[in-house]
Amino acid sequence: MKRAWFHCVVIGVLLAALAKARSSGATDNTPGPEHGAIVSNTYANEFLGFWFPIPDGWQVRASERNEKEKAKRMTGGGLELLVIDRGDRKHGGSRIVISAMDATGYPSGTAAFASYFVRGPIDATGGEVLREAVPVDFARQHFFRGDYRQDFKGGSQWGAFVCTKFNGYFIGWTFVTYSAEELEGLVNSLQRLSFRDQPVPIAGIISSHPSVGGARPQRIRVSTRVSENLLIKRVEPQYPGDATRIQGQVVLKALIDKNGDVENLTVVSGHPMLIPAAIEAVKQWKYKPCLLNGQAVEMETQITVTFLGSGH
Repeated sequence: MKRAWFHCVVIGVLLAALAKARSSGATDNTPGPEHGAIVSNTYANEFLGFWFPIPDGWQVRASERNEKEKAKRMTGGGLELLVIDRGDRKHGGSRIVISAMDATGYPSGTAAFASYFVRGPIDATGGEVLREAVPVDFARQHFFRGDYRQDFKGGSQWGAFVCTKFNGYFIGWTFVTYSAEELEGLVNSLQRLSFRDQPVPIAGIISSHPSVGGARPQRIRVSTRVSENLLIKRVEPQYPGDATRIQGQVVLKALIDKNGDVENLTVVSGHPMLIPAAIEAVKQWKYKPCLLNGQAVEMETQITVTFLGSGH
């Protein structure tokens, strides 16, 4: 993991250098981008407007678990939003780093920004640029991607930097692995990424309720998986004092309004002693607005709340 750690240091240096290169009129004191949250194993950054599901088998870097809701601010204003590692022995050393930089005063554009990042590790340790920054698309968003091989004494490390400009920031994913064959699979995790103001995939729509006259649907019914990907705030239920040993699931039918707030809940099934706690928790959940053809619509979905009982 030492090499992966070194790579994070290089990212910090690059972010600092790029920040200093911006115009003197730029400011770095906006706290909003620093605050993210991990909800249902998804990193959500409401200020920057994107949601990144953490791949299965990956874990937030241990040193950050107690402060995972606040990004690490680099010298000069760059942000290291999240670092996750693949901790199993077979893939040890694989790492994904999400970073952000205010794009104000950096007129060269996203491609130049990506190229700078790709060359940084090479300049630090040696290696080779395998792919210059080229345009690619992930999750209906335009990115630039560059690949490189970074050489160390006794071995090499393969990496890719994939970057987009969104909401006034350069948002980048650095993928690091010791296997060239694995790199493509890591980068493809961006297919599950979502950004604010993007429509729900049509495949996730189960049915729609059109307005009078057959106009644009005002409400759609979506699968549980789609609604989970839109969830940005989850409140866990508080066990009733006399039901701590009860295990089971409460299934609710939910109506989410156009702002992403829970408007109505109907019980489908569940233990009578657990239902009130489940409803009270879910009423406080918050969703990313559900968009259809660029317009916010109400969303019907099914929610399952699991109670594990005391001792779990």
